Amino acid sequence: MTVTVGGLAPSTGTQLTVNNGLIQQGTIIQYVQASSSVRTTYTSSPSGNGVAITQLNLTITPVRADSVIWLRWTIFYELQQDNMFLVHKDGNLIGYNTLRGNVRWSGILAPNYAGDDSSTPLISTVNWFDPALNTAARTYSLAVRSSSSGTHTFAFNRPIGNVGTDGNEVGHSWGFAREIAG
Repeated sequence: MTVTVGGLAPSTGTQLTVNNGLIQQGTIIQYVQASSSVRTTYTSSPSGNGVAITQLNLTITPVRADSVIWLRWTIFYELQQDNMFLVHKDGNLIGYNTLRGNVRWSGILAPNYAGDDSSTPLISTVNWFDPALNTAARTYSLAVRSSSSGTHTFAFNRPIGNVGTDGNEVGHSWGFAREIAG
């Protein structure tokens, strides 16, 4: 890209300010990340908006209101079937199947399930895109909710049956938020 500027001068004073005007559309403006090796469990309940996995919260303050925030989490976990991953922004549910509505079986990704829910964790990668709309700070959270009438144990960075020994692997989870110029 070539930018040619000629005869440009400030209207008063000696400083010329360009307010984000030279950022090319699609450029990554900023990047924030969270990662955790904490081993814990959460209760995945069928009611409400899911439980946030707080170790992977991502706080970002967009530079431009026309940007898009790309959220990505890679999570090491173990969980029984009948659950859904969701996304929260500032504690409010934003990531789910909006055509079906906010019902317990509506989310953005069903977790992997291996049939062994006591010693063999899995990894899933979850992506979500959110328009910035303004430049206010916000915190995004990945959440999990039961998609059946019962509650389930969500084991974060560990298997359900153990905190880690031979044959009971433990891992690390991470996430990032990238602001992409609009």
